Amino acid sequence: MNRKELKYFARMAAESYIDDPVHKYATKDPERRKKYVYHFMMERLSTSNREDIIYIDEENRGICVWRDAHNDYTMIDFLRCPNWIFLALYAVNTFKTLKAYSHLDTSVFPKGTLIISPVFVAKEHQSKGIATKLIKQGIEDLTAKGYKLGLEAQNPDNVKFYEKLGFKTVKYVYFEKEKIHNYYMMYEKG
Repeated sequence: MNRKELKYFARMAAESYIDDPVHKYATKDPERRKKYVYHFMMERLSTSNREDIIYIDEENRGICVWRDAHNDYTMIDFLRCPNWIFLALYAVNTFKTLKAYSHLDTSVFPKGTLIISPVFVAKEHQSKGIATKLIKQGIEDLTAKGYKLGLEAQNPDNVKFYEKLGFKTVKYVYFEKEKIHNYYMMYEKG
């Protein structure tokens, strides 16, 4: 993904993740949250270039990234990001986001499991089946290659969507302080 594409998808993510529970916890002000998520996704998507499997809608309306559930990103990955200095300007937000994500228990997923991290569609194109198509394409391709598939959903509203695609909740945890639900889901249809 080149820098122009990276910026394009980071802007899309900033709009799509404005109400994400983790980001709402980390950044209360919606305008600051949108700016923060943009820089956060610049970092996240720039690390995707090396090891993750990325599906992009043919009209660039959405993206679905599958990553190894046990691939922990390092500080070196963070520093490779073209916008890492901006995340440093959002130090408190970054700390709170990483704290919220630190609760996630990847041991729920067996070795060789790829998880969706992240998936999003441009606001003006949501509810048109784009995310569904991208996820289904990943399911078809990746299960054929022998991967186990999973995800972590923090938004309870998304659980039914993932269940319709064949994912089943295998563990649920609620983090009281952050008010974040976490559904660990595995793909079970074949």
